[in-house]
This record gives sequence, structure tokens and C-alpha cells, in this order.
Amino acid sequence: MTSTPPLEKYVDPLPTPLTAIPDPSVYPGADYYEITMRQGLWRFHRDLKPATVWGYWAKNPKDPRKAIGMGYLGPTISVTADHPTVVKYRNKLPTTHLFQSVIDSIRSGDPQLAPTAPPPYKSKPPFPKNVSVWNVVHQHGGFTAPQSDGMPLHSFSPDGFHAESYTTLDPSRVKPNEAICAYTNHERSSMLWYHDHGMGMTSVNVYAGLAGLYLIRDPADERLGLPRGEFEVPSSFRTGPSAGTARSPTP
Repeated sequence: MTSTPPLEKYVDPLPTPLTAIPDPSVYPGADYYEITMRQGLWRFHRDLKPATVWGYWAKNPKDPRKAIGMGYLGPTISVTADHPTVVKYRNKLPTTHLFQSVIDSIRSGDPQLAPTAPPPYKSKPPFPKNVSVWNVVHQHGGFTAPQSDGMPLHSFSPDGFHAESYTTLDPSRVKPNEAICAYTNHERSSMLWYHDHGMGMTSVNVYAGLAGLYLIRDPADERLGLPRGEFEVPSSFRTGPSAGTARSPTP
């Protein structure tokens, strides 16, 4: 197994996720985003080689040639309370998983990785034999309608295979590897997050990098004098892959 060498502290600037830019023209009265899941590279430390990772990229309505993201994790989505958001999620990941050995172990019924149904029930594979990558996005902590909640059985693969409960808003506007979700943002100002929720492989999909921040703001908070601009640093702390191709997580 690859091991991470001792690393010098405080030599890399803190990476701050960019904020996605909404397009208000697609659905009048709502902010619209297009977010694509892609494989890329990310250097976790100056002394490490770039690691293969997954991440979310947001379409830039001001310059379609320059998507917003880092390659790892996802851009921050910043919204206003009670103003709705509509997001089209697109799956452009490889059909072979970044942690294919873990997927194979889950598929084979490894008791450390795959749930085992108690008698008299029979265990059911969490994903089909021909699917090693499928994804769906869940807004974590939000009050969300069921059809936009990103439940595991809403999953869809890069090549357009759908889980049994796949659903999308506005079907005429999506391709087989896409889904549209809507959020009312009818809640108090808070920091939520969005992440992958693929059936049977949520943990490895998030470990690979499929997570981002979702900020709900309230104009009333402006009078509090909270840090803003360069002094506001939304961050999420987690461990992840480090050197070379990302290591498979240990069961």
C-alpha cells in the first residue's frame, strides 16, 4: 500500500472553492446552474504528485469556455433564502470507478462492505452487474421535495443507465446522463452541503471528491457585520487521497 511521506506544514495556500455563477434567464424567478461531474487531477501538497480525483464543475454563464471549479470537490453554491434554485446535474465520469477494487468487493458480497440481509430475507446487490459508476446529488440538510432529494435509487450512470426510481424535473430538457433538481431554499440562513448519494457506493464517491458547499444567505444577516469577501472562507475539512492515484479507502 502506498504511504504518505512526512510533509512540511504551512507551505501551501489554503484552497478556497470558487462560487458558482447562476443564470437567471433559464427559469424566470429562479437561479439556474449546470453542474457536471468529471474526473481530474488535484495536488494535495507541494511535495506530492497530482492525484486522480473526482469533482463538480459549474457552467459559467459569463464565459462558457471557463467552467467554475477546482477539479476536486465542487464550487460553492450561494443562494438567498426563499429564492428558488434549479440545478441540472450531468454525469461525465468514467464508467470504471476510481476505486474499482472496492466496487468489485461490494458486488461480490464482501461482508465488510456490503450489507447482509437477516433470514429469511435474501441480500440484493446494491447496483447492477453492468454498472460500476452511478451517481446522484443530495442537498444535505435542506428541506427538499422527494423528487429532487437525490435519493440513492435516483442514481444515473455516465452512459445513461438509470436506477429503478430515477426521476428528473422537466424531462424534455435532459439527456440520459442528466437530471434536474429544484430547491425552494425556504429555510433559515445556514451552511449546508451537497454530495454524491449513489446507491451502494456513496462512501467511495464522496471520498473521491464529490462534495461541495451550499450556502443559504439572508439579507437580514448583513446588519450583523459578519466577515465577507476575502475574509469569509467557507471550508470543509476531510481526509482524502494523497499521492499519485488516490488510494482505495480501507474497509
